Amino acid sequence: MKGFVRFLLTITLLASATTGCFTPPDYSPVPEIAFNSMDKFEVVEPFSKAKQDSVIITIEFKDGDGDLGESPSNRDDPRYGEWGNYELKTLRRTTGNQYVEFPLPGNNKLFFPILKPDGKKGPIEGRLDYSHYFPHSNNSRLTTVKFQIRVRDRALNVSNVIESDTISVHLLQ
Repeated sequence: MKGFVRFLLTITLLASATTGCFTPPDYSPVPEIAFNSMDKFEVVEPFSKAKQDSVIITIEFKDGDGDLGESPSNRDDPRYGEWGNYELKTLRRTTGNQYVEFPLPGNNKLFFPILKPDGKKGPIEGRLDYSHYFPHSNNSRLTTVKFQIRVRDRALNVSNVIESDTISVHLLQ
């Protein structure tokens, strides 16, 4: 019995020591992002049965006050201006190995949902995925592209700009 009590006391002390020492990270209230990965899959659109390239871009984020994301009811807020809270620019490689912006329909004003729905201020970090489709057609050609990405929080703090790796997708010419 004495050994069991000693065991419980040791477990209790260990549990309180490990949980009592947690210090939340000290991130800036301005979001920081980093490129993580990019994957491409060829998929078939279910209705038309047309082939398309699906590209999933994964970024990592850190935010000191946890106000990343927006609710659907606030997405028309004029404070967001032209690009919402997620900006994705597609850059197409030209014949001189230069990259020029190639605006894609549907990428004008992008939003991602609130990432900390409890509403409490505090640091958050994690990964955010964005998926984009590039349809195959007679007018598309395999083209090397990369992406520039930035995000902003509800206080309109804008993150750093990052670039993805390059990838080849079917792009309308």
